[in-house]
Formats: sequence, structure tokens, C-alpha cells
Amino acid sequence: MQNCDARELRRRVARLKRDRPGFRFSAALRAEITAWVAEQRERGVWWCDLARAIGVPAETLKRWAAPRSTASAMLPVEVIDAPPMGTVTLVSPSGLRVEGVAIADAIAILQGLA
Repeated sequence: MQNCDARELRRRVARLKRDRPGFRFSAALRAEITAWVAEQRERGVWWCDLARAIGVPAETLKRWAAPRSTASAMLPVEVIDAPPMGTVTLVSPSGLRVEGVAIADAIAILQGLA
């Protein structure tokens, strides 16, 4: 289908929603919707009007229209040892403030307050 109009797309989306709860759009239908959206956006039609016209959320249409990145979602990282912690400042819910203590000492203080 080369020249889809909003009514046809809306009909196809409604049928998909009705016939297949928890559905996923086929690649072909998604491509047709994306092409129609691009054409309408060039004419200055707002996202909310497009969404209302075919029954697909505006955020979905925006996500589909966004350029796809070719970069991998996973990137290599280097894990290093954390530097040793120095001192901390401890403030209790009652307002007690203890500054400059080691983490182990702060834990001991909290346990003593409990």
C-alpha cells in the first residue's frame, strides 16, 4: 500500500488491537505508519494530532520517527578498584552530627544508637 491515509491506518491499528491483545506492530505496518508520519510532519502536523488520527500514542510515533543509532547498546568498560575511603560525616535523624570518623566507626556508632 503506497499512499496510506489516516483512516486506513487507523482501521488497521484498531483491528490489530482488537484481534491480538498484547500485540506488536508488524515491520511492514510500522514502516507504513513511519512513512505517513514523516510526510505529515513535513506538512507541520503536530504529534498529538497524528496520534489521535491513527490511534497510536504520540510517544510511540516519536520513537519510531527518531533516527536509529548504529552504535551498540553495550560498550566495554574497565572496572578499577575503588580508592580507599577516608572519613565520613554522620548525621542522625535526631540531629546528632559526628564528623571525621572512619566508615567502620560510623557503622559502630549507628549500631550503638539503634
